[in-house]
Amino acid sequence: MRNSFFIIVLLTVFLFNCKHGNIYEKEIALLDSTKIVLQVKLNELKKAEVNIQNFQYPKFETYNAFLKSNVKDTIGRIEGNALQAFINSGNTIKEFNKTKAELIKQIETGISQIQKLSADLKENNVQQNVAQSYYNSEKGHADELIKTIEQNMKALNVSLNSYRNSLGKTEEYIKLINNGQLPMVVADSTLE
Repeated sequence: MRNSFFIIVLLTVFLFNCKHGNIYEKEIALLDSTKIVLQVKLNELKKAEVNIQNFQYPKFETYNAFLKSNVKDTIGRIEGNALQAFINSGNTIKEFNKTKAELIKQIETGISQIQKLSADLKENNVQQNVAQSYYNSEKGHADELIKTIEQNMKALNVSLNSYRNSLGKTEEYIKLINNGQLPMVVADSTLE
């Protein structure tokens, strides 16, 4: 909510503080506002890594591998629900991590392209017959990126909460079937 308010305020400021005299005032203001929104979203994506680490996500691969190889019997409903939530949320976080770098790269490229187009429009370096199509293309691509980021962040936050809520029960169950011990990652000595 705070980010949405911040975005609306910035958009309003840019729309009302446009310099007069350029035929692309509105487009320039919207591009500049969109660039700021993309920068905010980029920072959110980069911050997501810290959140993932704070939720003890690195345990996922070890616990997941242990569960796959050791859960063979029928288990209780509470444990089953917790394990399923743990695995589903962990897999969603894993997918987010796989796509995050490409998404960051796309955002950085989008920001750069918007900056260049905005500067070209300010300097009237774009032919009038193509300026609108360039604007529509960049603005449309940025809007799609923003939508994608928001969807990814929402899925990540839901998954992080589910992961956090299921981690304790998962660890209890693992200890129950593993003589009171949690599995640990063993370093492969052949890699050294």
